[in-house]
Amino acid sequence: MARTMPHAMQRQIFNPRPVVLPDGKVRREPTRPFAHRPPGFEEEFDYRTLLFDSFFCGEDQVLVTAPPFLNLLVFVEKMEVTALPSGQKCTFRIRNADRHSQLRIAVPAGTQKLRLGSVMGDFELEPHREGSGFFAGKRVLFTKSKNNRFEWIRDWIRYHRDIHGADAVLIYDNNSTDYAMPALCDALNEVTGIDRLCVVNWPFPFGPQGIGSTGFWDSDFCEHAMLEHGRWMFLQQARSVLATDVDELVLSKDGSSVFEAAERSPLGVVRFQGHWVHGFEGQTRVARNDAPVRVVDFDHYLRHLPGRRLGVLPARENVCPSKWAVVPRRCPERAQWTSHRIKGWINTLPVSRDFSFRHFREISTHWKYDRSARVVLDPNLYVRDELMRANYSAVQWTS
Repeated sequence: MARTMPHAMQRQIFNPRPVVLPDGKVRREPTRPFAHRPPGFEEEFDYRTLLFDSFFCGEDQVLVTAPPFLNLLVFVEKMEVTALPSGQKCTFRIRNADRHSQLRIAVPAGTQKLRLGSVMGDFELEPHREGSGFFAGKRVLFTKSKNNRFEWIRDWIRYHRDIHGADAVLIYDNNSTDYAMPALCDALNEVTGIDRLCVVNWPFPFGPQGIGSTGFWDSDFCEHAMLEHGRWMFLQQARSVLATDVDELVLSKDGSSVFEAAERSPLGVVRFQGHWVHGFEGQTRVARNDAPVRVVDFDHYLRHLPGRRLGVLPARENVCPSKWAVVPRRCPERAQWTSHRIKGWINTLPVSRDFSFRHFREISTHWKYDRSARVVLDPNLYVRDELMRANYSAVQWTS
């Protein structure tokens, strides 16, 4: 895909303004039974964050993003909200979604802050001004990250820049300890052809994981809030958005752009599935501290195999859960952006056969589980990835 000449990247670092419950008063309580809480659950669960952030949506409304209120809902419903400096009382509505809650507060003209009064405590909000103008008209790569190598993030950006036409990047950094956010911005400034970069400091507990693929996915609030925060705070004026992780690269059968496909689709969204990419014993390059593995070191993907769902329905095994690209302005307010689909919107039900993605097992800090183990190449299970190899050759990996 053709790319414009390099020019200066506009970049910013954003810090939310959360509200945290004080010790010694009420706190959020988990819904998961004790018998299904693995070791570390108590340390990982977000007991104290009441609200993640707040920002204006127009002049007469403030949107507040939050973890699910759960047992705190009865107190939030009775909360008294006062606009400052006017002193006017404000009405609000609560939206409870999957592992996420929101408040939409009606505010009078000239509002600068909000005072929240409840039995949980008295708090003051200073909402941000909505920032979607920063990404207006852009094709935005949207992701979360923690301690990912700079090489991996740059590879991910350069690939989607040259193969799909991405020209902006929004990254939520979730408590990285290997580097500070200014260092991340400096490292990504080496990537040419990107107009806008925003790194968001998202310093909240990621939350306990579920059990298997379907059991007790009830406590990982951080990513759900990140997706909705990014949607409403930054991306309403974006031309289109691709939400993937740094270890995932998107392909198309005919070389077309996934951004363009979403923009041209009558649905306003494209959803697609993925293949795992593994390394092989005695074949794939071994990582060193000064030379980590890169996506270009891998050239086979794991086949999707026939199987059954619930023992009856035809299904495929080894399939990575879907990812998506969307035109934000065409997505209804009632819908919720989540990792693998946009919930509450019938347009996201179809799965495209024209696009897919590769999920690179070893492009990982192994935060969730150890993904470094290698296997012997079995041609019955793995397919040589000629399409990805062709894409590799079309990427300018050093600029």
